[in-house]
Amino acid sequence: MKSLLAITITIVFIVSCTTIEITERDAFDAHKTITPQQFNYSQYELHELTLKTDDGETLNSWFLEHKDAIATVLYLGGNGFLMVKSAPLIEAYSSIPVNLMMLDYRGYGLSSGEPTVEGVHKDAKTAFRFVKNDSPSPTDNVYVHGHSMGSFLSAYITDTEEVAGYILESPITEVNSWTKGLIPWILRPFIRFDIDYAIKEQNNVDRVAKVDKPLLIMGGSADEITPFTMAEKLEEVSGSSQKRLVKITGGTHNDLPTFMSYRIALEQFLTD
Repeated sequence: MKSLLAITITIVFIVSCTTIEITERDAFDAHKTITPQQFNYSQYELHELTLKTDDGETLNSWFLEHKDAIATVLYLGGNGFLMVKSAPLIEAYSSIPVNLMMLDYRGYGLSSGEPTVEGVHKDAKTAFRFVKNDSPSPTDNVYVHGHSMGSFLSAYITDTEEVAGYILESPITEVNSWTKGLIPWILRPFIRFDIDYAIKEQNNVDRVAKVDKPLLIMGGSADEITPFTMAEKLEEVSGSSQKRLVKITGGTHNDLPTFMSYRIALEQFLTD
């Protein structure tokens, strides 16, 4: 009991003596937004869509049809992704001759329902099958691009459907390692995550290891949410015979599309 008290006092002392700097940039979570009314990319025709899932939800979706498309990319965003926040992503893709499909998961934006692990898997399946069979430009040449939480969905679609290749951006390895990494080691005895089983069982390490499809992994050197070591781990275990790992110097968790090295890596992967 005394040792526990001593540790607690030490932690309080450390925290009380540590200055945490919060700049004006840190205080605001600003995003450039884009709506169909503001859409101004001559190489794309924007199709606003409502997709219906097998369990009755409606998904607000955009299909950006490129006039010179050689493939279609299904983009599966992270936890905070909304299509209206996709301007940097659209800009990054705009010089690459591919169609781009995006959606707001159930419970996000104008989509119906409440988000669950099983539900967003259904959403990803619905979007993928639409791209292959019913989109304005149906094709079998489909790539799946997942960011952060969406990396689980990208690997899941690649493992269960026929894709041309997949992209993991700022990926998560598996949930236990990720949550453990969020807490400094000195505080781990005092903080415990109570994680729903459906979330805890999400594991990219096992799935990526058994998938042999062309793979591009990208991460930022300054990402404190999903450290680049996670991208390195997935590249190491990947069962793909064609894989590439790209480290975006200075990149953080959500700003990789603003880097030229990100755009170059996408273009090389999708057009080579």
